[in-house]
Amino acid sequence: MTRIVIAYFATKLHGESYYNNLYEIFKKHVSKTGIVVEATQPITSVEEARSLGEKYREYFPVLISLTGGTSKLMYEFAKATGSPRVLLIGHGDHNSLPSTISARSRLDSDGVYTWIEHCKRPESPECGSIVEKTLIIAKTVSSLLGSKILLIAEREEKPDEAEELEALLGGVVDVVSMDTIASKLGEADTALIESFYKSLEIYEFTIPKDSLEYVARFYAIVKSMAVNNGYKGIAVDCFPYLVKYRVTPCLALAVLNAEGVVVACEGDLGSLLLMMIYKELTGLTGWIANASVFRGNKIYFSHCTIATNMILSGKIVTHFESGYPYALSGRLVPSTYTLASISRDYSIIMGGLGKITTSGLLYNTMCRTQAIVELDYDVEELPLYLPANHHVLVPGDIRRELKAVAWLLGIDYVDYSKVVGSKK
Repeated sequence: MTRIVIAYFATKLHGESYYNNLYEIFKKHVSKTGIVVEATQPITSVEEARSLGEKYREYFPVLISLTGGTSKLMYEFAKATGSPRVLLIGHGDHNSLPSTISARSRLDSDGVYTWIEHCKRPESPECGSIVEKTLIIAKTVSSLLGSKILLIAEREEKPDEAEELEALLGGVVDVVSMDTIASKLGEADTALIESFYKSLEIYEFTIPKDSLEYVARFYAIVKSMAVNNGYKGIAVDCFPYLVKYRVTPCLALAVLNAEGVVVACEGDLGSLLLMMIYKELTGLTGWIANASVFRGNKIYFSHCTIATNMILSGKIVTHFESGYPYALSGRLVPSTYTLASISRDYSIIMGGLGKITTSGLLYNTMCRTQAIVELDYDVEELPLYLPANHHVLVPGDIRRELKAVAWLLGIDYVDYSKVVGSKK
């Protein structure tokens, strides 16, 4: 995780009392977020900007323009930090935003990934909200940088997608074979096993519990590995696993995600990245799902695992294709959701906003948790453009925040509505 520094900029031409007052206002906005940051006093000279930028090398910079005439100061500070990504905040008074835009333009020309947020009046609640949103974006990006990730795969060979994810985040992807995990099941923590059983007490089992201990031990081993090794996310290549061991890890993943241990199925590192982003932005890991049907303005999503904290009710059933134990069928909160998919090379995220109108075990021909999502436009041509089948859905409209995080990571973001015709 990269630490965050907030740097404030002003020119003395605008008056020391004026910009010091603004400095105190923004400091209050920042303090209310509860996000841990380091900060500078108002920077008013190029020499100061360069010196402090050097001091905060390897930090993720958030630059706040208190007054106009600060674009060069912001540029020099950002360049001195050496950070390849920068967040900027401007406001509507004293030419703050014009300077912010100029700084962004100069940094863009140097290949730095940037994002601007801005408000009208610094003292307003709106500006406080903007500062909070910006720092959540900064916290999300900084938490991803240098991440340790685990891939549980058929063989202990690092695939291209893992190496590309390492390059994107400057992190490490460890690969462990499913046989290694299976060999550790006898060492599973008893307290974690009991915790797993307890978390499932509220659900109806429509099938025997004969193999539940196997899943409980899988859960306990994976959770212990996540905690003991500091893994930010884990992807499980579950199909080879269920074919060999005749038990699916779906329930283990459902409980782990509800507990904040981010785990993606089918070894999907791209969807895992989206889930890691969602977790930082919303507190929920989201639901990874197949895009099964596109009709009119509706998309039918389905998958055999969903975090238990994302459903209103559920029951334990067999896994769809295999008929093996276990899968979770759940009914989601009928609400507005952000949905997104990411390309295998992490070059583009496509996303949209829709409303879940119906969910649960609606059809016997799809994975066990299903949801019908309605959008404001026809989506039947969307499969022509999607970067991947798997989508990750999370309650709320976080498209702007997701776009900001994507841009700062060097990933293009395209909204569905831009590629599939006009809104109804």
